[in-house]
Amino acid sequence: MLPTTHNRAYQDFITLLTKFSNFVQNSLELADLSAIKQEFFSLKQWFEVNIDNLNDREIEAAYIPRWQSIQREINREFRLLTTDILFLASARQSATKTKRLTAILDRLNKITSYCQGIIAENNGKE
Repeated sequence: MLPTTHNRAYQDFITLLTKFSNFVQNSLELADLSAIKQEFFSLKQWFEVNIDNLNDREIEAAYIPRWQSIQREINREFRLLTTDILFLASARQSATKTKRLTAILDRLNKITSYCQGIIAENNGKE
């Protein structure tokens, strides 16, 4: 079972991921790539402080391996999202930008689903 602080961090992260996803979709229409990079930088800072720094000290021993596995996937996907953002910034052709934006949105959905999975598992064990 996750401590309340972990659960809250994942819930807040889902909210921020959803807001960023909506921002990306709206910015796509405006073709405002610099705004996407700037918003992502804020999201990345929040992630590093609130998700990346979570530890397993207060987690039940039986649940630690599962939590570590999901946490590792969230970290991996977030690193790949960072790369996707960099590739988007360097894209010159419209088709490439669209492809990168689609990859970013897919990655955001995947990270969100991992966070939702952790929360759902935790709620099922309470």
